Amino acid sequence: QPVPEVPAAPQPHDLSRIAQDLQIRKAQVEAVVQLLDDDNTVPFITRYRKERTGGLNEDVIRRIQDRVAALRALTDRKRTILKSIAFQGKLNDDLVRAVLGAESPKRLEDLYLPFKPKKKSLATEAREKGLGPLAEAIFHRDPAVEKLDEVVQGLVDPDKWLLNTDDVMAGVRNILADMVADSADVRGPLRAFTWDTGVLVSVRNESVAEGKGKEYEPYFDFREPVKEIPPHRVLAINRGEKGNVLKVRVDTDPVRGLEITTYHLNLAEHPHRGLLLEVAKDALERLLRPSLEREVRRELTDRAQEHAVMVFAKNLRSLLLQPPLRGKKVLAIDPGIRTGCKLAALDETGKLLEDAVIYPHNQKQAGDAKRKLEQLIRKYQISVIAIGNGTGCRDSEQLVADLIAEFVHRRLNPVPEAPQSVTVSSDAPAPAPVAAEAVPVAAEAAPAPAAVTLDSGAPTLPAESLTLSVSLTPDGAAPLAPVEAPAAVGETLTTGAPVTASVPVAPPPPPAAPPISLDGLPEAPADLAYVIVIEAGASDYSASPVAREEFPDLDATTRGTISIGRRLQDPLAELVKIDPQHIGVGLYQHDVKPKFLKESLEGVIESSVNQVGVDLNTASVPLLRHVSGLNQLVAREIVNYREKNGAFTSREQLLQVPGLGEKRFTQAAGFLKLPDGADPLDSTWIHPESYEVARKALADFGFAPDDLRNREKVQELRAKLNATDLPEMAAKLGAGEPTLDDIFASLARPGRDPREDLPPPIFKTGVLRLEDITQGMELKGTVLNVVPFGAFVDIGLKESGLVHISQMANRYIKSPYDVVSVGDVVTVWVMEVKPGEKKISLSMIQPGQERRQPDRGRGGRADAPPREPRGERPPRPQPAPQPAQEQRPAPREDRGGYRPPQRQGGFQSRQGAGAGQGQRYGNRGPGPNTAPPPQPQEAAPPEPPKKPGKPKPLPNLTPEKKAGKAALNTFGELLAFFKPPEPEKKQEPPKEEPKAEEPKPEEGGPA
Repeated sequence: QPVPEVPAAPQPHDLSRIAQDLQIRKAQVEAVVQLLDDDNTVPFITRYRKERTGGLNEDVIRRIQDRVAALRALTDRKRTILKSIAFQGKLNDDLVRAVLGAESPKRLEDLYLPFKPKKKSLATEAREKGLGPLAEAIFHRDPAVEKLDEVVQGLVDPDKWLLNTDDVMAGVRNILADMVADSADVRGPLRAFTWDTGVLVSVRNESVAEGKGKEYEPYFDFREPVKEIPPHRVLAINRGEKGNVLKVRVDTDPVRGLEITTYHLNLAEHPHRGLLLEVAKDALERLLRPSLEREVRRELTDRAQEHAVMVFAKNLRSLLLQPPLRGKKVLAIDPGIRTGCKLAALDETGKLLEDAVIYPHNQKQAGDAKRKLEQLIRKYQISVIAIGNGTGCRDSEQLVADLIAEFVHRRLNPVPEAPQSVTVSSDAPAPAPVAAEAVPVAAEAAPAPAAVTLDSGAPTLPAESLTLSVSLTPDGAAPLAPVEAPAAVGETLTTGAPVTASVPVAPPPPPAAPPISLDGLPEAPADLAYVIVIEAGASDYSASPVAREEFPDLDATTRGTISIGRRLQDPLAELVKIDPQHIGVGLYQHDVKPKFLKESLEGVIESSVNQVGVDLNTASVPLLRHVSGLNQLVAREIVNYREKNGAFTSREQLLQVPGLGEKRFTQAAGFLKLPDGADPLDSTWIHPESYEVARKALADFGFAPDDLRNREKVQELRAKLNATDLPEMAAKLGAGEPTLDDIFASLARPGRDPREDLPPPIFKTGVLRLEDITQGMELKGTVLNVVPFGAFVDIGLKESGLVHISQMANRYIKSPYDVVSVGDVVTVWVMEVKPGEKKISLSMIQPGQERRQPDRGRGGRADAPPREPRGERPPRPQPAPQPAQEQRPAPREDRGGYRPPQRQGGFQSRQGAGAGQGQRYGNRGPGPNTAPPPQPQEAAPPEPPKKPGKPKPLPNLTPEKKAGKAALNTFGELLAFFKPPEPEKKQEPPKEEPKAEEPKPEEGGPA
């Protein structure tokens, strides 16, 4: 059969639907599709093609990209299905129309199911015996089989193991059941029924031994509707089922399911209705319900995995965009107990200065461990210590905190240096001959600072009076100086008295490690502090080819320690070297297929790298490969060119790199920066294609590109930029307003790193203990992980505290991501501490500022006396800033997707002069340096409370509505239904006298 042509996707009506769903114009969707088809990358389109897209952000562009990719995949699947059915010779006009009109993959697969090659089953065996035509004739009401008994009798064939009519009918029933199960008209409604009413049930597997699988105890008797179950529970149940701890099923109402099946089979006037009712019940229980249960659970798992990836992606973006720590030397500590703590001292650029291993958990070596730590801090003037949050983290933190406290004590209480050698002896001087004869060990030990001497106060000295003097070196060692003596090992030394003292002579010790000397080292920096760093993925990086190439002469543990320190100095440049799935900031990410997770997170890393930009002369291959337009091979060529020819001096020099042509240069040039390049514009976000416009703009203001390296000149330029009318300048220069807006923002802050606007990590100097935590205590913490039900916050304890979503703000929030992101520094208050369970509940709402529940009921607000605070509360229409009582950080717009720098307000806000334009260019973030915030409304004198209005009368309910037999149609009827009807009315007659005084509140008015 000929295969019909399938129209290419997307069609105009598809673009219209996408535009409607995303609430944008169709022309914007068409422009994005065209740019993507021309092999432009999403970051490039977002930043440098705003005129064509209308200023769409990266998130919307990626959603358009995904929708178009799904439409094209659906079109390809339609072509494949039509070819397959045509090859079988079963294609007809109705089927072609149905396939071409299918709008979802599920509908398309339902249509293809009857024609899909099947595995061996009861139905296929019956078809092989020649019963297929009879079953199809029965199903389609063929008059030829109206007398079914006679037809069946003629199909008995012992050679086909159809020994009697029962065997024939059994085969026919199996084929009919298969046809019912494959009917798209039946599967669709049953699928919807399963999603609407199905319940996911999990129970404990009977074969599980007692005491096993306690982590899944909440799911031992669990039921929840499939349309309501949250994604993290789906993954937890799947994990329990995979571990043979749980048994899982989806329950539906079989009676209603059978009604839906028979209704859509249209059996009301079927000549073989009885037979098909029996077949429908068998098909539902044996084929349809198990198939739909697998399909529903598979879709639940897919949704849960997508949600887990989304959680991981948001947290990963926040982690990648943490502000770098520039100009600081860092001492990285990779905690360990059995194998010791690995140390790595790094300079300001992350270069390794020295590495070591200490054993603070070994009592014999604890002193040396602390001394070595002090030596590295003082030797290299370390100002920040980065401690990995792995095993032994809190013990290492305690060691560092004690050392910092010791440094502080020394500065506040200086102590004179102790003498280098101290000798303890008796009061009387010892005769030289006695000392020489009695103690030959000390005969030649006088010059040595650590010699053992024996001084006697009389010619005859009892053994109890012998005193051994040991001179200690500054490093605390006391080695015995080996000297030849006539006495053998173990010989008794005596002073000539009858009473002898047994002093065994020790043999020469083995060569000791070089002493840890602190002589001549400067004091530790006064601002020394430490930070807890997430070390997830460090071990994977240390064994990776990237790490071996970067540090070929170091062992894996040292590489991992260096990675911990560099994560603090530049998180983005270091974390891109690690496979994202190994960075533990997700939720059940280990239950997601690694390939799917990695592919999904590549876009997050690409977006983050291009949002920050890359230093062309220092970036590594793993960082360069994520730049717009580049890949692994081109990134390697750039590094090889840099190593061979020296540092790049201009962006145009990129065209000399093998494999980097004009197309790649256009895509990548704007994201590759040269802070020390010959052209100052090479250090900005301005694309080379816009250099001419930028130079004209600078010349129009009376500046040159070299002035961008002069702070005073930049300040003058910024003032002129803020006073410029953007539309007028855009028309004058022949540039688009969005592009010129971005050029002005780049000129106002050349070399800007968007991460600098974010709060730095928490630097600590002391350790907090669980017993120190009390209810109501205010603490500062760092968000470690964000999950759908809240956020885990590191407050300096071994155990992280949990801020539930209900405690993040005194208002309703849909998601924790509306308030916090990984790496945020937040203020929290302790709600509850459970030392036994080691659980800490935290709140981000300041005590006393909790959200008040609104008064319910008609009389509650009117009967109560006027409350004074209501007059002082700021009016609700004020959009910004947030009222003081909402204790929450600002939403992290920088991290929810790509946002071009300085986009707040947009270029439209600059049309016309206004007082708020003085800070349009050059502000450091979304809010702090913008126009001064309006004064809080509390400062204004409170308005007198309004005169209470008369309450609206409640509607009269019919007897049926009062009895609950009829539906209530309005909220007024609902209020009247719940209001106590008669008791209050019965109490009113005795108070008839005060009724005459009811107008008094109206007369008094606001009083």
